[in-house]
Formats: sequence, C-alpha cells, structure tokens
Amino acid sequence: MSSSFFLKGKSRKIHKRKGDKINKVKPKKVSAPNLENGHESSSDSDLDLKKFSDAEASESDHETAEEKKLRLAKKYLEEIEKEEAKRAELKEVDAIEKRLQKDYLEQKGKLRVEVADGYTAPHTDDIRLVKAKEHRLTLTCLCISYDGEYVFTGCKSGTIVKWGVREKRKLGSLTYKSHSNFLKGAITSIAISSDSKYLATADHSNNVQIWDPHTLKHVHTFKGHKDIIIGLVFRRNTHDLYSAGKDRSVKIWSLDEMAYVETLFGHQCPITSIDALTRERAITTGGRDTTVRIWKIVEESQLIFNGPEGSIDVVKLLDEEHFISGSDNGSICLWSVLKKKPLWTATEAHGKENDVPRWITSLATLINSDMFASGSYDNNIRLWKVCDSYKKFIPMFSIEVVGFVNCMQFTTDGKQLYAAVGQEHKSGRWFKLSSSKNGLLIVNFPIKL
Repeated sequence: MSSSFFLKGKSRKIHKRKGDKINKVKPKKVSAPNLENGHESSSDSDLDLKKFSDAEASESDHETAEEKKLRLAKKYLEEIEKEEAKRAELKEVDAIEKRLQKDYLEQKGKLRVEVADGYTAPHTDDIRLVKAKEHRLTLTCLCISYDGEYVFTGCKSGTIVKWGVREKRKLGSLTYKSHSNFLKGAITSIAISSDSKYLATADHSNNVQIWDPHTLKHVHTFKGHKDIIIGLVFRRNTHDLYSAGKDRSVKIWSLDEMAYVETLFGHQCPITSIDALTRERAITTGGRDTTVRIWKIVEESQLIFNGPEGSIDVVKLLDEEHFISGSDNGSICLWSVLKKKPLWTATEAHGKENDVPRWITSLATLINSDMFASGSYDNNIRLWKVCDSYKKFIPMFSIEVVGFVNCMQFTTDGKQLYAAVGQEHKSGRWFKLSSSKNGLLIVNFPIKL
C-alpha cells in the first residue's frame, strides 16, 4: 500500500540549502537624480522626489532670497492689517456703545461730568476783548455754533456781527441800515440751531427773524408776539424754536415747516429768560412774579418753582434735572426739578454797591457738568463749582472784566467762555459805566483734566 502524500500532524517547511541566499525587501533610498549628458535620468529615485514635492515646495524652491523676504513681508503686513481692522471695528462698536449710553443718560438728566477741579484761573494773556465798529452801543446777547466755528453777537444799536473762531476776526455783519426791513431797534436775543442751519434773532419789532448763518441771507419772519421778545432758544438737535416775550407768553415754532405751532401761557409778569435742552421742554423765569416754570409741552402741563423776592432775571439749565437762576437782589439759586424751593442759595453773590446787592445780569452753564459762571457789573465774572451731589455750590475763581456782563456762553468742549460786555445793562439805561468798552470778551481756560 502506497504511503499518503500528506503527513498528518506535520507542516510543510522550506529548508534552505547550503549556498542559497534569501532576498529581503529593503526600503528604497531617495537619491539625487543621476545626470547623464546634461539630462536627468528617469530613475525610480526621481519619481520618489516628485511625490515628495508638495504645495509648500512648489514656488518657494524656485524664488530667490529677496523674493522670499518680500513674500513674507507682504504676508506679515496682511496679518497686521487684519488685526488693525478687527481693533478698529471693536473700537467703533465701543464708541457707539459709549455714545448711546451718554445720549441715554443725557436724555434722562443723569449725565454728570465732574470737571471743575481741572480748571484754574486764566492768565492775562488768556483773556482778550475784541471790538467791531458796528457795535457802537452795548452788546446785549451772543450765541456760539455747536461746532465752535462761529460766534454771533447782537447789540443795542441793532446790529449783528458774525465772528470766525479759527480766523480770529469778524466775518460779516447785519446792520439796521442794510437790513432795515428786518432789524428794528436793539437786538434782544439770538440763537443758532445745533446743526448751524438756522440763526434766529429778536429785537424791538415783536417778530422773530430767521437767517442763514453761513451766508447771512434772510430766510423767514415769524409774527405773533404782542410785545418785545426777550429770549430765543432752539431745542437741541431739532429745528424747534422757543420764544419768550414781554407779552407773558412762550411761542413754539417749527422751522422744518416754517410754521407756528402753539402758545404757552402762565406767567403773571413779562418773561425775562428762557432755556431748553434735548427734552421737549422749556424753562422760563417770570421776573417779578418770582417764579420759574418748566413747560412740559407734550403733557400740556407746567411745573412751578417759587423763587426769592425781587425779579428773577435769568435761568440756565445745568442738565435735565438741575438749573441755576439769578435775581436782581444779587442771589444765585441752585434748583432740582423735584423740589419747589431752591436747594442752595448764594446771597449777594457779586457783592454790594451803595448797600444795594448787584444784580445778576447773566449766567452760563457747562452742560452736564459741575461748573457754571455768573456775571454782573462788579468787574468780575465768577466761576462756581457744584458739589455735594448737586446740593450746593462753592466759588472757584474770578475773571476780571470791566463793564456789564450781559450774556455768556461756554463752548461745548468747555475750553472757552465768551461774554457780551457793555457800558449799560442789556434791558435798560439806568446807569452807565464809562470806563467800560463795548465788545466780545474771549476767555481761554488752561484746563488740567
């Protein structure tokens, strides 16, 4: 019987015979391409080199050192530009957020910036009086454009002068001779809109005149008051104009439609001053009726505040919740819209003359701050700091000026104060300071904030 081909339990093995070699597979080495007669040989190593080349080795291998530096520099600049764009975007968002917060606080009357401690008394070189031949008589009023580019002044001789702040000179004028159809007697008040589109003036004609402040061309005439207009003010960031007169009324005008809107009544005596900020409200003083009134126009109501004896001649808002008033008995009062009586009163704020307190002839407030200025005829403009959470005010320093300080206004950045100065009181000719000169006083503050 023949034996089986397979052996059970035994595995088939390959036996190496003596002298035989077992070839093991070794990894191929990448070698430089062989050059034969100036041409690359198409070897396996050459194919492996091509596989090894990728996107990073494609262009950079063939560029010079200078080209590489230029490429890397461009890439670096692109990265910087991207980073700066991101930073600018974040800054813009942050600025918008801060602006919205500021507008909200201002609208609510809660924006208060404490700057008074950064002010010091100006030097003699920081104070300058400029004059114009058109202002033959006492200056009575002034207004500054919101951007601080122009100042407009009015006087008793019935003329208006436009001053350029950057040019530091007179740019033009409106006189009773050249504009006799529109200017009648002494200029009593002047106001400019926040966007510098309209200039409003009032005089002894009982009318409100509207002008283009850039060209000084006449635009419109508003008629309706029955007596001389004492004060004009634009509501901020609008073309709504408020006028107050000796006829004891406040009138509202829309310059967008060039139309009359409505009349507000309440004062028992001629109105002596008017002011307004962003809210649809106006604040007025009633002179001898010793009241200050806040007119809530939308609500068709008014708040009445009872002041000291005498005539309350001037009022200025510090913010939407606080205001300052000045009287002919020499007192300055600080008020809150939540209190019917003054929070603080400084009696005889500008001293006495012949045992009679000097009248407070003008006030100027740096809006939403803790500082204001007062004027009289004691040869000083006095600056005051509001403190103790807006419950009182204390004196800071004085600025020497000769004459009646009939009107004042700070620039919006608080770096300058402009004052209309003259030999007589703006509202009458009771007595005259002959040593004074009629002109525009410019005060530059060396602010340290």
